[in-house]
Amino acid sequence: MGREEQEKLETDNKKEKTKDKNSKAGEIFAKYFSKSVTSIIITVIVIAVIVVVLTKVFKKEEPVKEVITVSTLEKIVEVSDLSTFKVVYNGVACAEDKYYVSYEATVDAGIDFEKIEITVDNEAKKVTVKLPQAEIIDTYVDIASLDYIFIDKKANTETVSEEAYKLCKYDVKQESESQEAIIDLAQQNAENVVIALVQPFVDQVDPDYEIVVE
Repeated sequence: MGREEQEKLETDNKKEKTKDKNSKAGEIFAKYFSKSVTSIIITVIVIAVIVVVLTKVFKKEEPVKEVITVSTLEKIVEVSDLSTFKVVYNGVACAEDKYYVSYEATVDAGIDFEKIEITVDNEAKKVTVKLPQAEIIDTYVDIASLDYIFIDKKANTETVSEEAYKLCKYDVKQESESQEAIIDLAQQNAENVVIALVQPFVDQVDPDYEIVVE
């Protein structure tokens, strides 16, 4: 082998080695680049998922605006106690020519809240509440408070308390119904109760609404 051939062979060997190195470097770079791209894609997907989840979690829902309706107001004014005014009454009943009996009683006056009529005019922004007339709801006579003055001593029997109790119940009902002040105060208190129940809700929904109690 001549010198020229030997130099050519060495040059070819160097080229092959360089080519092999470049090829291995390319393979390593390709693998690294492929892994890097995959990692980036995965990271982007994870971030996107997190953003979607956080958006749903922290997204502020639009508040549902309440509307003033008759049914809602009717539920608000539903109360179990019809009494709006209570007064203690001291009276004396007469059992013809047999005896007089003094007693202590409690009178409850008020309205039937189930008979309240409500109308809502959303255009005029007006709530109208029509109340029924107040009346005597019930009377309670304290049987232990009964005290007698007998005209006829023969009337002092074992059954006198039962008879006198019924007489006092009738007497206090008649007397209380004739007292206009009791009815008037019960009516006024009923109006105040209804306003106290309805006003806070109406003001919360729309303070521009007017409440009229009739």
